[in-house]
Amino acid sequence: MRSREGIEERWVSVIDSLTWRRLARSGPGSRLLASRSYRAVDTARRFAATSIQTARHRGRFRDVETLCVFIGHTKSGGTLLGALLDAHPDVVLADEIDVLRYVAAGFRRDQIFHLLLKGSRREAQKGRVTARRLDPYSFAVPGQWQGRHRELRVIGESRAGPTTRRLGREPDLLPLLSQRMDGVRPRFIHVVRHPMDPIAAMVRRGRRTFEDAISDYGFQSRTLLELRRRIDPGDLLTIRYEGFVREPAESLRASCTFLGLEPEESYVNACTAIIDPSFRRERDTVQWQEGHLESVRELISRTSFLDGFEPDAHENGA
Repeated sequence: MRSREGIEERWVSVIDSLTWRRLARSGPGSRLLASRSYRAVDTARRFAATSIQTARHRGRFRDVETLCVFIGHTKSGGTLLGALLDAHPDVVLADEIDVLRYVAAGFRRDQIFHLLLKGSRREAQKGRVTARRLDPYSFAVPGQWQGRHRELRVIGESRAGPTTRRLGREPDLLPLLSQRMDGVRPRFIHVVRHPMDPIAAMVRRGRRTFEDAISDYGFQSRTLLELRRRIDPGDLLTIRYEGFVREPAESLRASCTFLGLEPEESYVNACTAIIDPSFRRERDTVQWQEGHLESVRELISRTSFLDGFEPDAHENGA
């Protein structure tokens, strides 16, 4: 067991290295990793591996009650909340596992759970570092349970943007997800951030035009409005990012209660200790024109979950 853990740690150090990430994102390896052929082989490999794990560890997930899935816009703060929930002793929450990809590929429930378990462990081994391409920072919570668990009751992922896009393209995956979970209840968390921040992140990090970023944000908003209509209100929790960062304990307790967890004070205190309430606003890193602000006003006016936000580059947000 020790040798297997050592091999995994060494492999994680390789794939987490700057050299590997450059090859995978923009180097000669990027086309291969994005190709259909590679993804098909990778999916088949994972299907075989998780089938073996499921056979070897029957009953490993017998206490799981809830699958936690994040929806929302890219760069809206779901990664932060997901990392903090992963620190709860009874939760495993990965960040880079596309659950719906494996639902569509025919994976069974426990196969998907094995992928999530491994994903959470690897994120912890990487130090829960995010925003690697710009100013990397860590969401590791010292002394808590990231990458491991005490009694596994909630499992899931915080990959909100890709999940939202896939459900927009393939709406039938929503009921199929419930069927595939075989008694484990899917519940959804929607982290909502001031729209100017995700738009600015797309412009700055994705090197997109304002027009393209605003259009994409609008498309995701329409998808989210439809998703929110289809999800049972009792299975959906909305968290405002700005309020979460300013008063993290309240939002963290609400998230735990929603997922049927006890928000233990030692856990809540450890999580809130890593949050800087003076968070940087992405919208302040780009230059806005009046036409862009007018487009944001129109988005807010027709999107119910954005009520209360003001499209002003100099405001602090709702």
